Amino acid sequence: MSSPSLGVNINVESHRRDDMKKYWTKYSKDGTIEEMLLDADASLLDAAEKNEILQVVERYAPPAGYGQVLELGAGIGRYTSELAKRSSALMAVDFMPVFVEKNKESNKNFKNIAWTCADVMTLEFAAATYDMIFSNWLLMYLDDDQVQTLAERLMKALKPGGLLFFRESMFQPTQVREFNPTHYRHPSWYIRTFSHLDDEGRNLSLLTQRTIGAYVDIKGYKNQVMFVWKKDVSSSSVNEFQRFLDTQQYSIKSILRYEKIFGPNFVSTGGLDTTREFVSRLNLQRGQRVLDIGSGIGGGAFFMSETYGVSVVGIDLSTNMFNIAVERAAALPPSCKVRFEVADCTTVEFEDESFDVIYTRDTLLHVADKLSLFKKCYQWLKPGGQLFISDYGQGSANLSEEFLAYVAQRGYHLLSPEGYGAVVQQAGFETVAAEDRTAQFIDILEREAAHLERNKETFLSEFSQTDYDALMEGWQAKMVRCRAGNQKWILVHAHKAGQASATD
Repeated sequence: MSSPSLGVNINVESHRRDDMKKYWTKYSKDGTIEEMLLDADASLLDAAEKNEILQVVERYAPPAGYGQVLELGAGIGRYTSELAKRSSALMAVDFMPVFVEKNKESNKNFKNIAWTCADVMTLEFAAATYDMIFSNWLLMYLDDDQVQTLAERLMKALKPGGLLFFRESMFQPTQVREFNPTHYRHPSWYIRTFSHLDDEGRNLSLLTQRTIGAYVDIKGYKNQVMFVWKKDVSSSSVNEFQRFLDTQQYSIKSILRYEKIFGPNFVSTGGLDTTREFVSRLNLQRGQRVLDIGSGIGGGAFFMSETYGVSVVGIDLSTNMFNIAVERAAALPPSCKVRFEVADCTTVEFEDESFDVIYTRDTLLHVADKLSLFKKCYQWLKPGGQLFISDYGQGSANLSEEFLAYVAQRGYHLLSPEGYGAVVQQAGFETVAAEDRTAQFIDILEREAAHLERNKETFLSEFSQTDYDALMEGWQAKMVRCRAGNQKWILVHAHKAGQASATD
């Protein structure tokens, strides 16, 4: 099957692209991997990065194949050949002639690839043409209004149900160059720009955004982010729970407000103090891998990596949490090996036996089918691996109507301490210890409320009296529910059978 042809308008935005063409002309003499990645360690990065990104593509693409694919900024063909293997037809576009010629030479045996040497801002796309649009390091080379224009064109070019993948560098450059017209944006900018697109009632749903782990592992760079979107048949298919988290419970304002009471980089009970206490029980060893479920704005992940030298993968359903965590991670030294991903812990996939520890703080109250999740955790853990949980729970009997209404209104799924331990054990874990830590929880709540009261003036310099009252009332209500025996705070520590592997 042949690729759809592209219309070209050579007058569109041509005068604004001169700087970018000069930049790439300067750094693209021979069409090498080093020139494409603009990095002396390109040979180390190339295979690891490609494998990681293509695994994400494969995770979300239809099993039957990719269909009609448009690859923008295709370069020398690092991804072209792999995409072509699963595509019925692929159009590869780049504006550097040396890259296009290298791509053609490398992939000349493919009969389903067509190449176009053109600036993306000059292209016109037929409506509802592509099943997948893929780009790697493209939008950061466009001005804000150019990205908006291109986004609208790509939205129309996608078929209903089509997928859009793009990866960009965020925040700031990792290398100093005398001339660099690149736009290092905040990931939230891309979220705002693409989530507001509309094509006859169809929207883009964010399936995931994630840090590129290869750059974290090899370079210590935490500013590489990939986005995956799907063009929905209708706006009603947008993940409503994710929308609730990002617009209400975990809006940017709410997160920063919570941080004032929990402490810098934390949105879970006790902040750094409880993190230090609980993590000390895990006997973490340098080089181990930790999965942090409900990683929030990164505090726990940062602490574990910086203190113990472990590599942490943090997942959270909130894009706001992710964006804050990634921004703060990018400012940390290369030795801090953390990466984050927007993901639903009940549907995300990881390889079996890929983590030494799974750690989660006050998150699983949102999960109804805990048994299925814990069975997944068991599979993800290496032999001898550990599962560590703190979570909201409930008493075993005589729960008040007021408490039950609160749980229903929040959409929580709570268990008693005994019930929690039983479900973890049912999933296959050994030496399961489930503790009722409600007394400690009350003590922490009292201290956090007292801290907020002492620092009221500072708080009100950034937030409103209404915000202050909401926090104080919320903390008081939790203490009342706990003292009445309705609400519990549960700690679970369990092990997978087998011998933990040695680490460096």
